[in-house]
Amino acid sequence: MKALILAGGTGKRLFPLTETLPKAMIPLAGKPVLEYVIEYLVHTNLNDIIIVVGPKKEQICDYFSTGKDFGANISYVEQKSPLGVEDAILTALPVLEKEEEFLIVHSDFVASSEIISRAIEYHKGLNSDATIVITLVDDPTLYGAVEIDENARIKKIIEKPKKEEAPSNYAAAGVYVFKGEFLKKLEETKRFDAAVQSMIREDKTVYGMVWEKDWTEITYPWDILEANRFVLAQRLKGKGSFIAESAQIDSTAKIEAPVWICDDVIIRPRAVIRGPCFIGPDSFIGDGALIRDHTSIGKHVSIGFGVEIKNSLILDDSSVGRLSYIGESIIGRSVKIGAGTQTWNIKMRGGPPIEMNIDDKKVPVPAERFGAVIGENAEISINVSIFPGKKIGAGSTVFPGVIVEEDVPSNAEVRAKQEIKIITKKDSKL
Repeated sequence: MKALILAGGTGKRLFPLTETLPKAMIPLAGKPVLEYVIEYLVHTNLNDIIIVVGPKKEQICDYFSTGKDFGANISYVEQKSPLGVEDAILTALPVLEKEEEFLIVHSDFVASSEIISRAIEYHKGLNSDATIVITLVDDPTLYGAVEIDENARIKKIIEKPKKEEAPSNYAAAGVYVFKGEFLKKLEETKRFDAAVQSMIREDKTVYGMVWEKDWTEITYPWDILEANRFVLAQRLKGKGSFIAESAQIDSTAKIEAPVWICDDVIIRPRAVIRGPCFIGPDSFIGDGALIRDHTSIGKHVSIGFGVEIKNSLILDDSSVGRLSYIGESIIGRSVKIGAGTQTWNIKMRGGPPIEMNIDDKKVPVPAERFGAVIGENAEISINVSIFPGKKIGAGSTVFPGVIVEEDVPSNAEVRAKQEIKIITKKDSKL
């Protein structure tokens, strides 16, 4: 059976990270989310993989190449324009049309390989025409909402319905097994849910396999933090710490709880690493720094004296200057953060929830704490304060002393106005 991974989307709700990075390549604990999906497939002996790629496809193709290093045989098809899931699947029609059955999987979720193996076993055991993995969610309007009967046969599927139209809180979890005839239905209808609904009307066997275990899909920036927590738990829970032999850790530094510390990491005196957390290769943790739980630090990252980082991602080649605080935030690649920068990460007491501007809409953050999202190659000068839920676009510069109260677009400069008065003291004793 071949597996088709859908990785051609633009991920516009993850701006500014996806200005320069494909959504599928967002790193979690040192590996792109797409790599975890490929691992799930390979672990289930689905080694023949086709990836639908789109904008910035080179980053995916260069990283995974032929798949040999990942135990897979990977080929690619390009979705020329980001026209949705249906177009992505039909883009792969020439390589799938002769298949009796195949698996489709999204590229932006984390779970375990069991979600794949169970879907295939369920599909084959019932001799189903289509099997859709479903899971309970709080907000089915973000997904394909599904209604099932007492035998788990799907009665209805509606893609991203209005709240009042959602048939249940069951949602498609991004894993599907189809017999080849589904492609004909998709060609006819041009809509995923309509193609499935057409099969249901013809009394084809379309089942929902309920996934009751942990599952996180990356839709919004805060989902990245949740997915990172999930991955850290998988890699470290019950397994103890991994510390590379080449890591240089000062004898006065403290390592607390499980951590993953990669090759050639330098940890200076009196630093505290409080897991679960991940520190990538060739990174530097300065004197007295505090790296707190659920933080992932990429490779070639520099963390200065007295910096505190909590529940955040710092991507490759970035630096955080001394005495800064980064909380519940996502810092893109090659970002420079100056000394004394603070991310404000909690709503005002008694105030409204933290909101983010997502695709020109204000979206409440479903968490008490959330900091900033900073795009690639941005430069944040000294003593900058950033309000909760604010975004700073790729390539932008924020000058010293600015209080960032609104989103900053890409390639922008932000300066604070100030009025300076110098007067002579009347009671001067000089």
